[in-house]
Amino acid sequence: MTVRSRFWMLAAAAIAASGPALADQKVVRALGDDLPQPGAVFEDVRAMKLAPGRRIVCESDTDKPRLANPGLMKAQRSRGADHVRRCAVFADDGTGTWSIAGVPTALGEARLWLIFVEQGAQGRYRLAQFSLWGRNAEWDKAAGLLGAMLGEPSARGHQLLGWRDEQHETLMFVDEKYPDEFAVAVGDLRLRKLMRSPGTAIRE
Repeated sequence: MTVRSRFWMLAAAAIAASGPALADQKVVRALGDDLPQPGAVFEDVRAMKLAPGRRIVCESDTDKPRLANPGLMKAQRSRGADHVRRCAVFADDGTGTWSIAGVPTALGEARLWLIFVEQGAQGRYRLAQFSLWGRNAEWDKAAGLLGAMLGEPSARGHQLLGWRDEQHETLMFVDEKYPDEFAVAVGDLRLRKLMRSPGTAIRE
């Protein structure tokens, strides 16, 4: 099973089990001062503050730098792929080769992945979801931080916690393929629904 498939199976399970939660958009700021809010416009997110030598690279970029693992940003070929943009933060290793890089968060250095979806006839892309991937040792700290702000999780499972309200969902999960890491994913439910619309493909 692919990473994408595992992620969306976990997300679907959380949605199915979810009830009302006390969601608070301050959770994004609590996770990191410079993290983007779900729903933010593509151009604004690309201009977010990053450490020197770091930049956001997207699958849709025509001017990608030389990547250590080009497959991470390989353009999608599925029908409807033009409606989704998948991006991440990369850093120059000093030789002109760029690798996945972390950003400062309340959980320490964490890799940042971003998924945008086209919304409306004007073709404006908005942030449907971001995910932070950090060290598994920070799981309890993350769970405590989110629980203090969002209340009791509305979904629980093996290595999975979820909080959901009418607009946003926050998930914590461990992918069995990467047992030393865990992810915190924060998404806009309405925009994520567009990602799963017929003819629109997503990857994670």
